[in-house]
Amino acid sequence: MANRNFSRVQTLDREIKFLFGQALVTDASGAVTLNESLSAGIKSFAYVAQGVYDITLGVPGGTADIYPALIYFGLTMFNAAETGTTGALGQLQVDTVSTDGVFRIMTLDHNFGAKHPRNGSKIKFVVAVKNSDLSAVGRGVLTE
Repeated sequence: MANRNFSRVQTLDREIKFLFGQALVTDASGAVTLNESLSAGIKSFAYVAQGVYDITLGVPGGTADIYPALIYFGLTMFNAAETGTTGALGQLQVDTVSTDGVFRIMTLDHNFGAKHPRNGSKIKFVVAVKNSDLSAVGRGVLTE
């Protein structure tokens, strides 16, 4: 059995929080369903347009959570079939986490155009946000 005595993540920046989520592409048009039980801190994952999705931080059914800064976003696409020309890469498009708790991503095809992922794909993602307006250790005021 694996050791379950995990240490906290340590960073030179103060109050960094990691949120993990998972969404399932439910049809050929790119519609998605958020797996709420595997997405603590994620309010919604919504289809906007071809290959464009809004992720809202917070609790499903509740209000959006606002954070001072989005530090990182990354995703991994899971599908038994090859991605081919469907959207398999992730790109951050808009970041308004500090004003409304939302950021927009695009899934891109092999030519880097917006394209929704293949039906049945699982989108697993990680979000790192700053939970404080305090600056990093040894640095000045929080800026982008």
